[in-house]
Amino acid sequence: MKFLVRTLLVLIVASTAFVAYSFYISRPTVDIAWDAGRPQVIADPAAALTFARTASSLIRVTRHNGDTIDGIDVTAGLGDAGDLIEAYARLGYDGLAAVTGPTVTVPLSGLTVPVDFQYPYVAAGTNYREHAEEVYLDDPPFLFPKLARASGWNDPVSFHPRLDFEAEIAMVPLADIQSPDDRVDYALVLCNDFTDRWTLLRQIDLDAPMGTTGFAAAKGRPSFLPTGYLFVIPRSASFYQTIALELAVNGEARQQFPADQMILDIDDIVRQAFAQAGHTFLDGDQPVDLLPAGGIPRGTLILTGTGAGVAFKPANVWNQGFYLQRADRVITRATFLGHLENRIE
Repeated sequence: MKFLVRTLLVLIVASTAFVAYSFYISRPTVDIAWDAGRPQVIADPAAALTFARTASSLIRVTRHNGDTIDGIDVTAGLGDAGDLIEAYARLGYDGLAAVTGPTVTVPLSGLTVPVDFQYPYVAAGTNYREHAEEVYLDDPPFLFPKLARASGWNDPVSFHPRLDFEAEIAMVPLADIQSPDDRVDYALVLCNDFTDRWTLLRQIDLDAPMGTTGFAAAKGRPSFLPTGYLFVIPRSASFYQTIALELAVNGEARQQFPADQMILDIDDIVRQAFAQAGHTFLDGDQPVDLLPAGGIPRGTLILTGTGAGVAFKPANVWNQGFYLQRADRVITRATFLGHLENRIE
């Protein structure tokens, strides 16, 4: 009888400690107040050109006013249908900066995805050391196919159990990448790599190379890739190092990290993508290719990973309360890249 009592007490203490630990590790790790009204800044055009798109116009943005942007409507000056990547290939940075047109003010609600991205996309996982540590992964950064199509900056995100967020920069090649040694220019776009952690845990095979199982399905659901309304073309490849990202859920800060803490830079990611192109990646039980075109076409979103602060920790997956709920409001922001505002529905 005493043995049973002792065993029961041990189980109660262990269970209580585990629950307390799961609450502890699930607390927000960002110790700042979220400033919802902080002005957003457009990059100096000497350092980066910033573009946005409406249903009918391409705009070179000069100012962010909060609910509107000011800029120059360059659609007519480009002499095409507003294909920004084609215009960059033809005109280059300085030629694109010189295109003129009428001055306009446009509400953010009228802005769409800024270019027609080339699907599917490539994504990097655990590319920030603190994020790798918080999810207890000691693997080096890995890649996976991101199969959700890009959606709008303020589009709703579909609720799924254990839904998680990841603020990220996506880099977009402005020319085709046909070999791992190709060096091209990149544009920058803000995005959020939403994840169904429950599906990821059910499908991942820890004996397979990381990224080849679970990730394509868990991150590939419709609405799981809201993408920013600004398309930023930097003059220098190192411009991304000046960017800081942050995310809040219902006005509470959850992520804040500088992009210069990436482990793999974009050239490393590209080299790894070509090296892993022959691997079998699974979307459920269906094989998918990381690089179905054989290379990386211009306009492809390349997601570069997230910093610390995501909801998922291996010890908290038992409780849906630690994850995103219906009606939650997720705000993602980045220096010079605007913001996302997504409601969970």
